Amino acid sequence: MKKFILIAAALFVGTLAQAQIVANAGYIHAFENSKYAVVGNANGYLPYKGSLDGFYVGANYYYSLDKYVNGLAVLPGANISALFGRHAQFNSYSVSELALNIPVQACYTYKINDNFHVFGQTGPALQFAFTHNVRDNQGTTYSLLRKNNRFGEARTFFNLFWGITAGVEVSELLRIEVGFDFGFLNQSRTEDYKVSRNFLHFGVGYLF
Repeated sequence: MKKFILIAAALFVGTLAQAQIVANAGYIHAFENSKYAVVGNANGYLPYKGSLDGFYVGANYYYSLDKYVNGLAVLPGANISALFGRHAQFNSYSVSELALNIPVQACYTYKINDNFHVFGQTGPALQFAFTHNVRDNQGTTYSLLRKNNRFGEARTFFNLFWGITAGVEVSELLRIEVGFDFGFLNQSRTEDYKVSRNFLHFGVGYLF
């Protein structure tokens, strides 16, 4: 047992030697497409397009795989995102959301010179919503994460994305990136109502 613990500790220390923490923050724009079933509508659904804006703050664990492929790395991480905007159907109603995001991306970095690198990343991300609230023009707030609420619309707690990101790294300290995340799941728990979402995001990161 002691030998196993020593081997595990050695592997953990070796992993840390190949890794860096990347603290990051940035801007998010969420594109939402909603479809409401409408009786008598020729297409069956009445579409609405909405958008939310906000920010994210978090960190990634940059684990280098240079010993296998030069420039290759894996970036698991976590961040908190906050979004604000207007309801797609009821434009006078405000929307706010707070969520935990857990991306795991593969990254390839190409060295231009000692102080300037370019990189590309791709991989899945899980999202878990803490809150998703709608506030009407009378000041009443509805939690859409509750299945039965007086607003008559409910959202899921979970979503799955696939992200593509590109950026530059300066002096092996600062990372500047832009990315797009494609959402796969219907976020509605309401019958005859569908919601899909994609993200556009810009951010900066600092490597420790």
